[in-house]
Amino acid sequence: MLPGKFSSPRFLRIALLAAFSGTLIGVSIGSVSAHPKPAPVKYPREVGRISFAVAGDVIPHEAVRAAAKAADTTSTQPSTVQGWTALFANVADIFHRADYGFVNFETPVAPAHSHGTKPFLFDAPTDLIEALKASGIKLVSFANNHVMDQGWAGFAESREHLKKQGLLFIGSGDTAATAWQPLIVEKDGIRVGWLGMTRWLNGASNPSDPAQPHVNFLPYPAEVKKEITDPATLTPETVIEAVKKARTQCDFLVVSIHWGVEYAPAPRPDDIELAHRILDAGASVIVGHHPHVLQPVESYRTADGRNTIIFYSLGNFLSNQSRNYVDNVMPDKEGDPRDEMLAQFSVVKKDYGPAGTQFELADVGIMPLWEENNRNEIAAGKTKTPVIMPTLIDREMPKLQTRLDELTRITQPPPPSPQLAVQTNVAPRELTPDEKKEFIELSNKLKLLDDRRRILLNRTGNEFVIDPPPLPQTK
Repeated sequence: MLPGKFSSPRFLRIALLAAFSGTLIGVSIGSVSAHPKPAPVKYPREVGRISFAVAGDVIPHEAVRAAAKAADTTSTQPSTVQGWTALFANVADIFHRADYGFVNFETPVAPAHSHGTKPFLFDAPTDLIEALKASGIKLVSFANNHVMDQGWAGFAESREHLKKQGLLFIGSGDTAATAWQPLIVEKDGIRVGWLGMTRWLNGASNPSDPAQPHVNFLPYPAEVKKEITDPATLTPETVIEAVKKARTQCDFLVVSIHWGVEYAPAPRPDDIELAHRILDAGASVIVGHHPHVLQPVESYRTADGRNTIIFYSLGNFLSNQSRNYVDNVMPDKEGDPRDEMLAQFSVVKKDYGPAGTQFELADVGIMPLWEENNRNEIAAGKTKTPVIMPTLIDREMPKLQTRLDELTRITQPPPPSPQLAVQTNVAPRELTPDEKKEFIELSNKLKLLDDRRRILLNRTGNEFVIDPPPLPQTK
């Protein structure tokens, strides 16, 4: 028994508390020493990157040509580079941010062999090529159902203009054999190959001489009889072999395909099967076009474990389709050809240390677009100047809302501000007739874009939606 004050109840409580605390401290110290802080993760390390921005069909309808002419302020010529470039002004910064911009070039450029243009028979001035380059587009597909609208001679001439003006293209070659050699673009030690092909040629065919320029053509079975004399007609099996061979020449392979059914909201089942086979054969991205409307975006994991992506249809990019569409008056499907998207993806080179280097898909994203077309305003006599151009919905909607908010504040008393010593006394007022008209027009435009954005993403899926980057600062 402890003598004197050491045996008091108060002392015993203090002694027990100290002992208990020491036990806890010991346990805590022991825990720290048993579980040291983990070392920083070393792998994978990104050691290279190349980026792409891709969009759909560029079609020089007569109204589009007129819009390019109207947008030109430097010349009296029918169309100039400046006029065509203006049509891409709302989206050009996206292509410039990417290492390579891509579109489907759905027209010949054949001034020397042109038979003229009419509905469904296209031709474009060489200025369009320069405008695409000026807008950040460095690569196009020249494998689609309109490449021979000006005959085979026009097709061959178009290829020479593309070469001379320095716009890279895929889907056709100087010979039947070279058409299937991949176009290789490179950055940071990453070699990305591009192949292109079409499943439609509008009844045209390649020349019988395989030493002449050819377009890569894989007809649907129902079309084979029409094209049976075409020596370059391929089968899915020969395409798969071409993909495998191309993949051996690059680190990462992209395949562009002109396929599907026009205005169909979903891909054909046989095209879905072909897409999966192409990816399993070594490709990692498929960029689809031709339907003139958007179709789903599919993420597909290959048999060897790679993450790949299929853009079944990017829709239009520049066209005069659905020019008379009126939101909430016409059926939604009538506006589908003006729903568009600008997609992006990157290829990254990753160092896995002792496990080696991998080339992987990264940063897949889509940005909803709406094709501006003021045909209805022209018909109503509100303007005489045609405007046709793709616009980023998620950039345009905030601007419209900001202006609507400004007009709304005119009709409301200003809220008190504790930061101001003297409160402003701006009396609310009614909007002027012109302001009311503007408010109605802005509200309807905002509603249109909101409706089309919802419809668009219901079609493509919203898993990959990204915000457009801020506009670059003007100097």
